[in-house]
Amino acid sequence: MRKFLFLLLLCLVSFASEKRVVAVDWTAAEILSFLEYKIAAIGDKRNYKIWVKEPNLDEEVIDLGLRMKPNLENLIKLKADVIIIPSFFEFNKNTLVQYANIAVIDAYKEGDLYENLIKATNKIAKIIDKESKAKELIEQHEKFFEKLLNEFIKFGDRPFAVVQFVDNKRVRIYGKNSIYGVSLEKLGLKNAIGDAFDFNLWGIATIPITSLFSIPKNTRLVVIEPNPVDIEREIKFNGIYRALGFFNDYIKIKPVWSAGGFISMQRFATMLLDGLR
Repeated sequence: MRKFLFLLLLCLVSFASEKRVVAVDWTAAEILSFLEYKIAAIGDKRNYKIWVKEPNLDEEVIDLGLRMKPNLENLIKLKADVIIIPSFFEFNKNTLVQYANIAVIDAYKEGDLYENLIKATNKIAKIIDKESKAKELIEQHEKFFEKLLNEFIKFGDRPFAVVQFVDNKRVRIYGKNSIYGVSLEKLGLKNAIGDAFDFNLWGIATIPITSLFSIPKNTRLVVIEPNPVDIEREIKFNGIYRALGFFNDYIKIKPVWSAGGFISMQRFATMLLDGLR
């Protein structure tokens, strides 16, 4: 009986000491999920379910509304210990600091994206006392891609371009410093997109579809959903689509968050392999 009570006390102490962490931004939320840590609240939970989808959020995770302007009433009720925000939401810092400690952590910024993701993951791990867990999970992530390398060797003869349609005249295209670009590199695949376009901090450029004529003709196109364009119809009635030729064997992939972390990388790699098989 004493042993049972002692174990129960340990569990209660552990539960009580776990920090209530708020991730206003979805990237931080994914990193917390990667670290197997329960998020207390998130910005714009409703749209997270549409655009990010995975990792799934527990029903009890509180929705703080707009990421750029979180609901203060819900935040006050939550009594959070830490609120993680990216620097581009830092204009909220003076308001939010009244209710919890603020950690400004960026994964998407100048520099190498993969290194930035590792640093951001380690910073968040330090906040939640999961530094050894972070090291273990990052090592597992590296092994995941090492294992997939052999699967992708046979597909390395052609370059790849990852796009998402805005409409039938424009696409978002993902450069080497995007989550998709980093994944392609770790899979031993060549990204057909060089430095010809002006990419933002997320490695994304929005270009007219005619700009696709500038990439190698043997490029394998990867189209990220949701896709507002009926490609088959465009091929039939739009001479530009027919002339491009990329749509003869393009690969379609379900939504993967383009500003994600290691979980998004793994999902993209898995779905790309399924699409190539």
